[in-house]
Amino acid sequence: MPTPSLPVEIERMIFILCAQHKNRHTYLAVAKRVQVWLALDFRDDEQTYLIDYRLEPVAYRVVHLPSDRVAKKFLQSVESRPEFAEKTVKVLFFAAAVAIETAGKILGICRGIEELTLRVPCHLIGKNPVLQPMNALQQLRALSIDLASIFNNRVIYLPNIDILHRVTHLHISNAWASWQGGSQTIGVEGLEQITHLSFHLSTLRTDTSMLKGVLRRDNLVAMVLWRKWSVTDDQVEEWLTSHDLADRRIVILNSADFFSAMQGGGFWNYVECVVDWRRKNDGSAGSLGFITVTSGTSPHELTCEVQDGTSNVVSVYG
Repeated sequence: MPTPSLPVEIERMIFILCAQHKNRHTYLAVAKRVQVWLALDFRDDEQTYLIDYRLEPVAYRVVHLPSDRVAKKFLQSVESRPEFAEKTVKVLFFAAAVAIETAGKILGICRGIEELTLRVPCHLIGKNPVLQPMNALQQLRALSIDLASIFNNRVIYLPNIDILHRVTHLHISNAWASWQGGSQTIGVEGLEQITHLSFHLSTLRTDTSMLKGVLRRDNLVAMVLWRKWSVTDDQVEEWLTSHDLADRRIVILNSADFFSAMQGGGFWNYVECVVDWRRKNDGSAGSLGFITVTSGTSPHELTCEVQDGTSNVVSVYG
């Protein structure tokens, strides 16, 4: 075995930092000693501690599956280790190119996931292979979903899906889900445990009565409305004001940033920071300054600065 050119402690930390990279799975093709590192213990006056610095669990915590070929390779790597998969994989991202059958098998193994993005359409007639394993996910907190992934017929009613009564953070990627008529038909307001709700916004078609109904709930922390890149900030501000939707829990983001935000760690933490900032800075005037952010950044990377104005909207310039 060749002697490392760097001290083992430094070499270890380099690989741990590299494991945060989007191509982190490639770092598992290194020496076996890197994959099974456990060392680095330290002492205080009473006890010895052991810090787990294994590279593999870090690399597997967040998994993005862009195609069925990649998804099947991932499935092969975990199907013989279901306990490892359940304990380690916490965030799963399925792109539309993944087969629904493959997604169902993976969900049946990675039963400990906390965040799930599902863009896999189901074109099968009869039983949907993702429903049973998805409903069995007891730790799932955040779900971003294309409704075609769970409904393969014309009857689309969200309260019929067990898992949707347990998640607290829900993003629906179908633009029509917030339109007049559509939102009432699919039962969005029936999911009363949802504290974080996200839709795509249409200033021409979004159902304002549905939005107001959800906003009346005391347990709602944040509502994210994704605007089209062609819609200006002034148009969004005017639309919200004209429909009496100046609520500090509403956060407007640019839909052009959606996929980079999801692949970069999601947007909910950023949204919560914005809403919390508003709450802490909501003075006697009852309104906050218009908040802008740097162009070309993803929502999870954004920093806010306050300008003069009266809107309670966060705008992401695209």
